[in-house]
Amino acid sequence: MAGAAYGRKIAETMAAVRYTYGREPDTVEGTLVIPTEDPDAWYIEDSDERPMHASWVFIKAYRAWRASGEWPERSSFYA
Repeated sequence: MAGAAYGRKIAETMAAVRYTYGREPDTVEGTLVIPTEDPDAWYIEDSDERPMHASWVFIKAYRAWRASGEWPERSSFYA
């Protein structure tokens, strides 16, 4: 299965980092929220769903954070 997901950081605080995400670079399907104390508890703002495209953005952003200690401005996934 092929797919792509694009994320753009819109806010970062001590408590959480937020990314818009979508299937196209300029499309916003929702807001991904990653709690800094427990990144695996990520969620979509105003939703109970955990869409695959959002999870791809989370995975790439999380890996970049683990490698550098900083949340990236953009997080893209292609498979």
